[in-house]
Amino acid sequence: MASYKILPLRNEGIDPEKIENRVEVMSALESSADLRSGTLPRSFQTFQGEMCYVQYAQEERTEVTTLEGDDQGIKVADMYPIIFLGNGYVAYDANLPNQDVETEVVEMVSNLLDTNIAYETVEFDKKDLEDVVNQANKVREADFKPSDQKPNSVSARYLPGLQDTEIWHQYESDPMEKVRVDLPDHTTYNVSFYEKGKITVHGRNIPEDIQVEVLQFITDEVVSNLDINSFQKKLGGEFQ
Repeated sequence: MASYKILPLRNEGIDPEKIENRVEVMSALESSADLRSGTLPRSFQTFQGEMCYVQYAQEERTEVTTLEGDDQGIKVADMYPIIFLGNGYVAYDANLPNQDVETEVVEMVSNLLDTNIAYETVEFDKKDLEDVVNQANKVREADFKPSDQKPNSVSARYLPGLQDTEIWHQYESDPMEKVRVDLPDHTTYNVSFYEKGKITVHGRNIPEDIQVEVLQFITDEVVSNLDINSFQKKLGGEFQ
């Protein structure tokens, strides 16, 4: 499975050729830092002419143990996908190691677009997740967060007709932390939406082009229809 967060852009139009040029400029391979970070040009791909994929790479130090029992320090690189969906949204890896790396990835989006706008991720509130449920072909799983009882988290999973069950009716008025659904007209992969904005496409070894296709569908048919309270601002101040 693959998990992403979504950034709404100020303008829908992007130029993949310009982004590819920026990928070369921002390449980690051209960095003179001891621990390099930046884009990985060899990872750049385009899909359907308007969508593009690139990896953000970051080196770190680690130690390995040799057969002789000696510890040797080496540099390793972690890679995280950034996907321009060609419809006014960007997706990036939701499973980043810490907030600093996430900040760097989001700033890289601004750098690749050659703008000083600082983009902010979509988050889903109770109404948003309810709207996801209303649009879904099938609800496979829901995690509720009851406000007036223990346990303070309740999961309802893999029940036929989940929305008609007693557990759904008991907790449907409480906030949802997560909902897993089959999307309308796109049931090959089911998708989980989390209140903090993470989206997970479930499946093993999902090809990159399929991930891009599913994410574009999600943003076109689901996220764009939600009343998302998100905004962009200039680095250091609000965008006017």
